[in-house]
Amino acid sequence: MTRISSLLKLVIPILVAFLVGLQFNPLFFRSGSNGSGGGHYRIDAADCIDCPDLPQRDTYAYTVSNSHSHVDDIKQPSYLKWSTKEPRIPSNWTYATPMFVIPSTKGSPPDPHKTIIVHYHMQHNAGTSFYQIARQFTVATRACWQTSKHCSVSYNEEVEAENIRDNYKQHGLQYISYEYMLPPRFPLPFVSESAREGLFFTTIMRNPMNRLITWARSKRYTPHQRGAPPKNFWKDVNGKSGVYERENLNVRWLSGALETITEDHVNIAKCRLQLFDLVIVDTTYDAAVNDVVCPLNNWQGSKFCNSTNARGEHKSKKINPLNETDSHFVGAWIERLRPSFELYDYARILSYAQLKERGVKDIPEMSEVPSYIDTLERYTDLKLNTPKESLVTLKNIGRFHPPKEFCDSLKKVWGSNADEVPYVNGIGALDPR
Repeated sequence: MTRISSLLKLVIPILVAFLVGLQFNPLFFRSGSNGSGGGHYRIDAADCIDCPDLPQRDTYAYTVSNSHSHVDDIKQPSYLKWSTKEPRIPSNWTYATPMFVIPSTKGSPPDPHKTIIVHYHMQHNAGTSFYQIARQFTVATRACWQTSKHCSVSYNEEVEAENIRDNYKQHGLQYISYEYMLPPRFPLPFVSESAREGLFFTTIMRNPMNRLITWARSKRYTPHQRGAPPKNFWKDVNGKSGVYERENLNVRWLSGALETITEDHVNIAKCRLQLFDLVIVDTTYDAAVNDVVCPLNNWQGSKFCNSTNARGEHKSKKINPLNETDSHFVGAWIERLRPSFELYDYARILSYAQLKERGVKDIPEMSEVPSYIDTLERYTDLKLNTPKESLVTLKNIGRFHPPKEFCDSLKKVWGSNADEVPYVNGIGALDPR
């Protein structure tokens, strides 16, 4: 009887997590797996965009909707739809100096040989720490404001790129940080070599559970009662979530998913990640900053950009606000974050590959265990076996790639937009008409 009771204590939380998570996670079952007619594409590791040579080239079957396989076939597929609102363009729309600029950086004359850093800052993904480094050496935006003409002046990547370069030439603005959900058609990072010239695109992605914990530490999201899930859990369940308060924020912001996350949205996010010059994850942050970002413009300092700084993941010493939350709800959250865990594992592989390709030697060892399984084990005390083909390694990068045909179709869209001012919803955005 005791053995049965112990087994039930183990099984019930996992079952509840599965059922609650399944309610919110349509990706649990891959589209097309029920014989509904999804198209299968064989993806080879050799087909990835700008990825290094790999010791072994594995393939795997990936299912996508036939109706979304080519943008040319459907001019506006569902995953490219965005708000119909249009921004109100002010008559005196001109550049304004970003807030919090350190006075000593204002007088630095623009240098055509230096690189402009274009960062994509997803909330609670260490973007503020990254900005704190940049602002010590140059004029930087904590979040670029559309109202101040720092960014988001056009859907056309050439026009957007020229605005960024002009802001550096005329005002010394060398670090641009976009901080809002990207409209699906908005080209970031840029696709063409001409648009990318002189720019270096970066983004940072943390483990989804660590990001959730940082989010939950906010006083706004304290639990209703001791041991209960944070208020944002119920807020999201009730459908009252804003752009900055959604679950799976990293996937949503990179793909523009306003409603249910689909496999197409995960693939959009992955296609964008492939275009970044440097993807940084929590475990590679120090190596990426000190060995790649700082040398770009010869930034050197005692506290920041010091090659002797300690390497490795920065673990918070603060109390985990979920420690007293019932494991059933934590399990449900983990299941709901499955799309983000999948994206995070892909980001880990890309980050490691990019650092290795750039000759960085002191790279922290990457755990091969999928982040979803690792997190589930930590919060449930389960021990799960991971198949070799699912391990997070360079050898298995083909397992994580989005379909090449899908990415190619998106690149055509991102590289051919008309010169129109985008409507964005976030910090410093223009008001809608």
